[in-house]
Amino acid sequence: MTIKKILTFVMSICTLSAVAQNTAQEAQDQANKYTDYYYQRKSLFAELPVTSNDIVFFGNSLTNGGRWHEMFNNPNVKNRGIVGDIVQGLYDRADLILKGKPKKIFLLIGTNDISHHVGADSIARALDKLIARIKTESPTTQLYLQSLLPYNNDFKRYKNLFNEETTVLEANVLYEQVARKHNVPWINLFPWFADRECKLRKELTNDGLHLKENGYKIWRDEVAKYVGEDIQFHPTELYPMSHNDIIMLGGTLVGYAEWNELLAMPNVKTRSLGDVCDYIHASAKNYAKNKPQKIVLLSSYNHDKNAKKVNVSANFSVDTIVMSMEKAITTIKEISPTTEIVLQSIIPVNSSYEKYAPFKDASKKLKKANKELKKLAKKHQIAWVDLTPVLADENGELKAEFTNDGYHLMGKGYVAWANELKKALAK
Repeated sequence: MTIKKILTFVMSICTLSAVAQNTAQEAQDQANKYTDYYYQRKSLFAELPVTSNDIVFFGNSLTNGGRWHEMFNNPNVKNRGIVGDIVQGLYDRADLILKGKPKKIFLLIGTNDISHHVGADSIARALDKLIARIKTESPTTQLYLQSLLPYNNDFKRYKNLFNEETTVLEANVLYEQVARKHNVPWINLFPWFADRECKLRKELTNDGLHLKENGYKIWRDEVAKYVGEDIQFHPTELYPMSHNDIIMLGGTLVGYAEWNELLAMPNVKTRSLGDVCDYIHASAKNYAKNKPQKIVLLSSYNHDKNAKKVNVSANFSVDTIVMSMEKAITTIKEISPTTEIVLQSIIPVNSSYEKYAPFKDASKKLKKANKELKKLAKKHQIAWVDLTPVLADENGELKAEFTNDGYHLMGKGYVAWANELKKALAK
């Protein structure tokens, strides 16, 4: 082989290697494109089918934060919002909705794009592409485009939105043009939420961006006529409660899922609280006043306030967990003796993730906590659901296929959990 041929051969091998590395890097970049929470919610939505009878609210944290099926008292109204999502993020998961050919889609997206300092023109072009896809892949779906809401920097919370107020106004002008181009109804929500300075009204928010219940009520009332004349909802209460309700009560593990869909029970209502076991008593007291049919409890670990980047700590106290849960159970039974209580075991953590590495030596303590909680259920004669057999591996840690961050669940993890919980709720 001549030197020239040898050099050519070596160069071709290097080229193939570079291509392989680029392909691998592209795959890695794609995998890391969005937040862990994005992939958790997306994988959950992959397990929750959308049908031609459904009305879907599609968007970011503003959409994510609403309990839409409760607002409209209709199980066909579905939440497909993800905190932090952007226009491209919706495009990348649109297939999970469009393959079901839903009856209606209410679209609101773009604020996070602005926080990433993307210009109004670029956002509008991405939106145009998204709408074109929706109309092409699901032509029978009635799409509604909602305007961006104002925000309020007086709260000094979201620094990436400082000095971006005019971008919202510019984007809304372009959004309306995109809506006209595609013959999509335009719902201008902005005036209902803006004060005289075009800032989000302070009484509607506690952080300058996200909405309190009074804000969601304005939103609900404004879009109600588009959702459907046949849909009945409470005229004054946003989330009315009834004696037929089943309340799912717990931390973020509970709050991150659409339990009414997972359990196929429209009367299931999720009430999430912080990942601190002490909080569950006050919440249990609050919801027991409504005399619901059932309250399903899930304790969390103690919160280590010094661990800023970790939402739960391996330095949890078994005694504190048991004491908090017993206090909650006793309170529910005192306030609403007819309410059935379901107590679930604490969900394990996967210590292979760096931020949860301290849990490597906590499995025995977790096992003890669940043993004590089981005794508590027997003492108070309430239902006990042991989730360990379905969620834990042979080492007592959260199964790797059920998580992408070591603690929170992917869709298949929620399905496994829901299937186990259904057995107790059916009794």
